[in-house]
Amino acid sequence: MLYLIWRKPWMTVARDTYVSATLARAGLDTVPMQSTRRYPELADDDPAWRVADRIIVSSEPYAFRTLDAEELARRYDRPAHLIDGEWTSWYGSRAIEGLKALERFRRTLLSPQPSPASGRGRRASGGT
Repeated sequence: MLYLIWRKPWMTVARDTYVSATLARAGLDTVPMQSTRRYPELADDDPAWRVADRIIVSSEPYAFRTLDAEELARRYDRPAHLIDGEWTSWYGSRAIEGLKALERFRRTLLSPQPSPASGRGRRASGGT
């Protein structure tokens, strides 16, 4: 998944960050797989947009909204979701609840979703 933390410029997290490690603990891998920066900036044509199975926008540090996720889903033709940034970036005792919330979120990604074209269910990938 492509996990966005900022807009103008677009920014994501590298795999060596706490956020990415928290997501990985819940079974959700981030892209890019390698980066020289911990919080890389992304151009609109960056390969990470195409590699990711889905896009996640966080409520913090940038206060993304549902409309942002909807816009990104249309622009890049892949599922996009808004999640609570506390789930991935708060540590200590709050991390326990964050990991539980991420596990619930991951399960919703794996549950059958109605197909817009046919109305039949399909299994979503939790993957990258």
